[in-house]
Amino acid sequence: MKFNELEQLEVRFSGSGGQGLVLASIIFADILVDRGYNVIQGESHGIEARGGASRGEVIGSKSEITDLSVSKPDIFVSLSQESLNKYYKDVKQESLVLIDSFLVKEIPEIDSSNVFLLPFTKRTKEKLNSVIPANIAFLGVIAELTQINDRESYGRAIKYRVPEGTKEMNLEAFKLGVEMAEELKASEE
Repeated sequence: MKFNELEQLEVRFSGSGGQGLVLASIIFADILVDRGYNVIQGESHGIEARGGASRGEVIGSKSEITDLSVSKPDIFVSLSQESLNKYYKDVKQESLVLIDSFLVKEIPEIDSSNVFLLPFTKRTKEKLNSVIPANIAFLGVIAELTQINDRESYGRAIKYRVPEGTKEMNLEAFKLGVEMAEELKASEE
C-alpha cells in the first residue's frame, strides 16, 4: 500500500495508559496537517488512567471528514497484549501493523500482510535508558516504512509537542525507530 498516496488515512495507536499513545497520535496528526490533510484526532482511556487500555486515533483526509471514528485502521500499533487482543480484528488486509514484541507475547493470526514485531520498549530502554520514548520510536518506524512525510516534518512536530527537557531524548528515539525500520527493510531483501 502506498500510504503517502491515500486520500484518507485511518490510524490507531494502542497500548496501556501512560505509554504516550495520545501524544504520538497528536504528533502524527501534525504530520498529516503538514501534508495538507484535514485531520481529526481522538483518544480513549480504560478505567484506570495508567495501566488500562488506551488508544490515540487519527483520521486524515484530503476531503471532508464525515465519519469521526476509526473503523478500519490503515496503520495500527499495539504496545500491550490487552490492546492487541481488543483491536487487531479491525485491521485491513493491507494495513501496516506494528506490535511491540517485548511486551506482547501472544500474537493472534492477524489478517494483514504487513505485520511487524519490533521490540520498541526494549530497544529504547537499552539505547536511551528509558522506556518512555517507545511511542516516538514507533513513529520513526512509521515514518520510514510509509514515507507519508519527510523526517524533518516529524522532527519539527516532535520538538513542538514533547515536554521541555525531553526533546533530545525523543529525537534520539525517533532516529532509533528509523534505524529499526531500515534494519527491517534490509532483512526482507
